[in-house]
Parts: sequence; C-alpha cells; structure tokens
Amino acid sequence: MRKLSKKQLQIMNEWMRSNARPYDLAKWNYLFNGGCKDAIVEEMLKYQNADGGMGSGFEADVLCPLSAAIPTAEAIFQACEYGLEFDSEWMKRILSYFENTVQDIPKYWEDCPKEAMDYPHAPWWNYAPCTVFNPNPCAVVASAFIRYGTDTQKELGYKIAQDCLKHLLSSDFCGDHDTLNIQALVDQLIAIKSPIVTDDVMVAMRRRILENTCFDASKYNSYYFTPLDYVPCPNSVWYGTVGHGIEQTIDFWLDNINEQGVWTPNFSWGFDSDVSRQVTKNWTGYITVKRAKILLNFDRIEK
Repeated sequence: MRKLSKKQLQIMNEWMRSNARPYDLAKWNYLFNGGCKDAIVEEMLKYQNADGGMGSGFEADVLCPLSAAIPTAEAIFQACEYGLEFDSEWMKRILSYFENTVQDIPKYWEDCPKEAMDYPHAPWWNYAPCTVFNPNPCAVVASAFIRYGTDTQKELGYKIAQDCLKHLLSSDFCGDHDTLNIQALVDQLIAIKSPIVTDDVMVAMRRRILENTCFDASKYNSYYFTPLDYVPCPNSVWYGTVGHGIEQTIDFWLDNINEQGVWTPNFSWGFDSDVSRQVTKNWTGYITVKRAKILLNFDRIEK
C-alpha cells in the first residue's frame, strides 16, 4: 500500500509556507503543523462581505469582490470538511445571506452576479441568465438550512431539498458538481434520519455518483471527477459505490506530484498573465492541501 513519504510531505510543507494563500496555509498548518481551526476561520473571514456572502477570489476563479452564491456555498463545504462551528456568527451570516438573496428564478440563486464579468475570471464563468433548475449550489445550502438554520431557513431548506431530490430521481442531466451538492444534502439528511431519504433516493444517489465518476486514471490529467472527489474518507456511506477505484486514484496522485513537490490543477484559464499565474498558484495550494487531507484520512502518509 503506497504512501506519501515523509520527505515528500516536508517538500510540500515548504512549498505551502512559501506560496499558498494564507487561507489554504491555515488549513495545511491545522493538519500538519499544530495549527488551530480558529486560524482557518480568521483567514476565511477575510473573504466575507458585510452582507454575509463570500467574494474576492474565495473561489479562486472569480475575483469579483461582490458576494456570490458559488463562493459562499464553498464556505459551507469547507466548514463541513474541517468541522468548523455552524452556530458561529460568521456562519449565521452566511445562512442569512442566502435567505436574503433568494431570487424568483429556477434555481433560487444565480451562480455569480453580472458584475463579476467586470473583474478577472475564468473563461467558463461567463454570465448567463438562469433558465433551468440545477442543484449547484442549492443542495448544499439546503443542507445547512435544514441542519443549522432558523425555523424559516429550515422551511426554505426543505422546499429546496424537495426540488433537489426530484431532480436527483429524474432523468434530467445532473453533472459532477450538481451531484456533489446533492450528495452533501443527502449526507446531512441521513445524519438526522430524515424520512425523505427513501430507498429510491439512495439508489438514485449511487447512480448519479457512478455516472459522474471517472475510473480511467489515464484521463485524470484532464478535468474529471475521481472516486476520491465523492469519497474523501473511508467511512463514507458511498464507499462501496466507488471504492474499487480509490487505489488507482491514489497511485495516480503519488505518480503525478510535480517537480516542485506539489499537485497542480488539471485545468487552466487558457492564457498567460500575472493574474492567471497567481490563480494557478492559488489553486495549487488549494488542491495540495485537499489531496493531502484525503491521503491523511486514508492513512496514506508516512508517520
């Protein structure tokens, strides 16, 4: 069983200290250098606006300072991943942001505001009006509303959850990020033993995960979701769905550490500039700490 070596971890540690944005370094320090969760929150709050939403490159491909749904939903994912306090004031402000910005459109929130196009952004972040429902980021927002929200937020959360599960059970397209969001919702509903997680929902969730998981490691240098995107720890309820592909994913990661000793993104803005180079560096830090955490979860780092 292959593992990341102590030497490789040391090289990653040096790169992170010198190059990662402070937010990702705080996560790294928590995992490997005796850091604390408070430092993660402190750095996260630097991206939070007065309205409670997140902006200014918290989602590294969108540098607009205004709050947007996708970056703010990312804060919910990160809070779950690092066990941050959902009853904290900053999280209550995030939930209030979502409650206060619900729109009369098919998916409740636009991914990002039109104004985001006036700032550097990835080419796939071109603004387009929302015309159809999809669960990204509605499902993960609903999960937080249901578990941690006020009574009115819980009510809204269950309304959104019904739309998300209807989408899950349908034959409509449900892409990788859509599936990840619904998975977050179903995980939280399972945790509270909600009766709306039926056998049909579980079957459909497994089907969607399988549909969106690439098991061909030769394609991993391009943008595909791997088994470890849906199962980042061995005690996941979905382990049996994609577990047979985990070993090859870990092998691919260990075989594809770059010459600087870290992992680089398998996507790019497609052009060279000071901004795109900095964004690539930001993504490198984000991906490196994310993968190292997963390896830690699976006991794949030498002690």
